[in-house]
Amino acid sequence: MKNKKRFLAVFVTFLMVVSLLYGCGGKTNDPAPQTSTGSSSDASVSQPADGGEDGPFGKYAEPVTISVVKNLGQSSMEFPEGDSLEDNVWTRYYEDQFNIRFDWKWSTTLEQYDQKVNIAITSGDVPDVMKVNRTQLKMMVDNEQVYDLTELVDKYASDFTKEVLNADDGASLDSATFSGRLMAIPAIVSDLQSANVLWIRTDWLGNLGLDIPETVEDFWTVAEAFATKDPDGNGANDTYALALNKDLFGTGSVYASGEGFFNMYNSYPNIWITKDGKLAYGSIQPEAKDALAALQEMYAKGYMDPEFGVKDANKVNEDVCAGKAGMMFGNFWNMAWVNDAKVADPTVEWVPAAIPGNAKAQLSFGTTSYYVVSKDCKYPEAAFKLLNGYLDKGYGEHAEPLIYNITPEGYGPFDYPVITMEPSMKNFEAAKKVTAALESGDTSGLNAEQMNYYELCKLSLAGDHSNNNWHQLKMFGPGGSLGVVQKYWDNGNVMPDLYYGPPTPAMTEKKSTLDKLQLTDFSVIIMGAPVDDFDKFVANWLNLGGRDMTDEVNEWYANK
Repeated sequence: MKNKKRFLAVFVTFLMVVSLLYGCGGKTNDPAPQTSTGSSSDASVSQPADGGEDGPFGKYAEPVTISVVKNLGQSSMEFPEGDSLEDNVWTRYYEDQFNIRFDWKWSTTLEQYDQKVNIAITSGDVPDVMKVNRTQLKMMVDNEQVYDLTELVDKYASDFTKEVLNADDGASLDSATFSGRLMAIPAIVSDLQSANVLWIRTDWLGNLGLDIPETVEDFWTVAEAFATKDPDGNGANDTYALALNKDLFGTGSVYASGEGFFNMYNSYPNIWITKDGKLAYGSIQPEAKDALAALQEMYAKGYMDPEFGVKDANKVNEDVCAGKAGMMFGNFWNMAWVNDAKVADPTVEWVPAAIPGNAKAQLSFGTTSYYVVSKDCKYPEAAFKLLNGYLDKGYGEHAEPLIYNITPEGYGPFDYPVITMEPSMKNFEAAKKVTAALESGDTSGLNAEQMNYYELCKLSLAGDHSNNNWHQLKMFGPGGSLGVVQKYWDNGNVMPDLYYGPPTPAMTEKKSTLDKLQLTDFSVIIMGAPVDDFDKFVANWLNLGGRDMTDEVNEWYANK
């Protein structure tokens, strides 16, 4: 039982990894699950060809030491007995394979990490390899603190590493490129994982004789019924339709979020889209006013929680699990938070559906973190060797997931190294194969990780929804959320964020103020302020820095 509890804790922690943002742990982070099966020995006998000392897997003739720091996530990491951050399966692999050792300068939790990185940058006490955000990367480039990796990537990145780094057609590499020079290794995250789906209670639909909504009109019909027609059959007027959290959009709002609702009205808040051949901010376009008017009507009619304006995602989840709401927009992994409610009442059934109205789902630019190499590093190519090894042993030809990803005892070595990354489309590929295997019974095409998802889905289908089994089914099984999101892509129904450059001067100075202005003005409109106040918001947004930000973004767009 202890091992199962540790496994669940580690799994949920990894599930919430986001590169969003995508730090380690926590319910408000975007997940990327990876439980797996495989060999359980601590030593690998299958190694890639090294290509000589100078190759992607080349071993230094003498030990070299790389200074590093580590973000531990929201709490300290757990290690098998005798292991530690300084001595574990990965550090031993790196020394055996590459003759690389580590000098751990410091480690800290997610809450303190950015602050400590900022201090390191300001003081000039920069380790050889460090993970930074986009703002910090720009600062270090301006300070001439980072090593130019342009000439190293072709020589030292393995073929598989190059494939992973170019999975988004080079956009992430472009975001790490300054004046034509690659100044960091982007921590690739799939944009697709940011897309909203509509989560809806089909047991309520069945009680009311309704179908999953396909059009905006259908959505309103279901909303009225969920709020007024006793969908749970308890004889009380205690339900509402749409769950929405107070933060509305963004990295703190990936559960019961607002993007999907706005997308339903062809509005794309918080991302840069094209308009008249230039980039324009989605939040200030006329379609956003239409979406706000619709949300105001939802609120006024009682189709939403009257207290939504004070409830964060965690509080909204309490209502969802208590059976008070029947629909919400959110990310593909959202049922991780509802799994316990499913265990408590197996009649509860949520399913993912496409955003009604054949709408385009907006995509945030997924890569928000980067690995920088200090300009003073004696062995800058070591960063690529570390990444090559991580991808190879975690996902590549020589993968041993039960050693290097999640162990049978429930430990999570996937998070131990200083450089971590996964193939951006891994989860979508797994969903295709797991769904096909569940439908056919043929598991011969599954790798170890996919086989594990298959087994968890089978448990849920047999009625055992515990240990996040049901959540796995909702992602990887037939009709799962990853399949819904994949169809957006296949059908061209996506609206990507077209700005992925570094923070502009106006963004650095004004964006936090503009974000607060947007949240305040949008919230009061939803709760009853005149819809025409949106026009005042747009004027204020432009005058308080938004116009400068737009000009700077378009200068980048014209020259990229």
